[in-house]
Amino acid sequence: MAWYLLGREYTAQGKAGKAAYCFAQAGEIYEAFEQQKIVLEEPLPPNLTATKLIKEEAAAGDRQAQSRGRRKWMPYLVMFVLLALPAGMDLAKSDGMERVVDVTEQTQAGSAVATFADIQVDNQGLKLYFSDGDWGKKLQQILQPSVRGTGESVIMDAPSSKDGHWKEWYRSVSPLLSVEHTATGGNQAVLKYYQAQICSCQVVDSSKLVPVIQAWMHDREEAIILQSAIKAYQNKSGGLPDKPQQLTKPYPDNLLPGLTPQMKESFPVALQKVAELASVKATQAPVLTGGGATGEHSPQSNEKALAASSSQPVASSEPFAEPLKIIIDTEQHQLAVVSGDFILRRYPVGLGGVKTPQGEFIISEKVRNPNGRSNGEFGSRGMTLSNTLYAIHGTNKPTSIGKDESHGCIRMLQQDVEELYNMVPGQTKVTIGKGMLPLSEAGEGIGAGGGIPQQAISLPLETKDNNPGKVYKWLD
Repeated sequence: MAWYLLGREYTAQGKAGKAAYCFAQAGEIYEAFEQQKIVLEEPLPPNLTATKLIKEEAAAGDRQAQSRGRRKWMPYLVMFVLLALPAGMDLAKSDGMERVVDVTEQTQAGSAVATFADIQVDNQGLKLYFSDGDWGKKLQQILQPSVRGTGESVIMDAPSSKDGHWKEWYRSVSPLLSVEHTATGGNQAVLKYYQAQICSCQVVDSSKLVPVIQAWMHDREEAIILQSAIKAYQNKSGGLPDKPQQLTKPYPDNLLPGLTPQMKESFPVALQKVAELASVKATQAPVLTGGGATGEHSPQSNEKALAASSSQPVASSEPFAEPLKIIIDTEQHQLAVVSGDFILRRYPVGLGGVKTPQGEFIISEKVRNPNGRSNGEFGSRGMTLSNTLYAIHGTNKPTSIGKDESHGCIRMLQQDVEELYNMVPGQTKVTIGKGMLPLSEAGEGIGAGGGIPQQAISLPLETKDNNPGKVYKWLD
């Protein structure tokens, strides 16, 4: 199986010779998957071994990565080929869309496989695993006897940016493949592929998973908003909040306008998670995101409790570990909400050219309906930057979005600034500069309301966050 997967990777890169060599080594597995005989028209040197082939490709991958600045995929592939799948995993049947395999109770000797935290499932036994680029490792983990269980395990991932440095969450998380174990199937499991690039086969329809994954994404977004607000409270007051209501104080101490019922229920565990992450940084322990992290301070250690209030299936790892931040790219006229290397949202903005300051700021003030109304020059929401006359705010000049027509402030469309206001708490870090964000995919574009998943963030209004006694004089 490992030879077959390596062959598919070479095929995707247009390296037919190396792909054919790998397929020849795969033998019957290739023939069962592709439903045709392997023909090696241009045999490679007989002394070429898997180790030499991998080393050669890894070196080439390093050279290409240095010249083009993209993410190196080869280490993951090398790891997966060397570990392979669990020993004794044989293909039993193939119909072009689903693969039935036999799974033994043992893994290869010497394979270091991280252990997942406890996993909750819904009534159908559906489990979600976020791969963050390491789907081969996730597949290896799912097939472990201690994790396997019954039901379907889905491996998901978010698309990478063109430069390979970001995960573009705002373009939506998609399923890659799944493994389904049945209660009566013994060691048999059904593999389903949802992306052609990882199997070069007819893929299974994933439409039934879309609403489930979108609901999971929404839950994860609410979780990181809550954790960011707790961290903001700590930065401002010097201590952690005792209750969720402290995050929704009236102006000028308002961090968030309100909390959803799920956020309130998750507050105790989110509080503990913020404390744990602070402990990790204090001891300089590594923080692993999106994968099977181990260690007593792992940011994934409380994921079961974090999502206990949700009816959605729980993923095996939390994608976000860093508080939310804002990045504004003055060249692209784009504002992004990020957590670590994840871009959660991306909005078009209007700027002021050289009048817009560059550097680092914090949101020092959040106000609803600046100057008492929602349709004025500052729109329905405003966020002051570091107690200056610069702000992120709405506008009554929507045609200025994407242009340099302001006097230095950051203008946003109403629906965009209102969602941003809900997502980022006061004290959020804001970085403004040139070339801060990756270029959009060809033909994608970020227009009005662009980059927003189907379920936008909407928080209830539970506090008084307007300031009717002040006439705002931001530079617009």
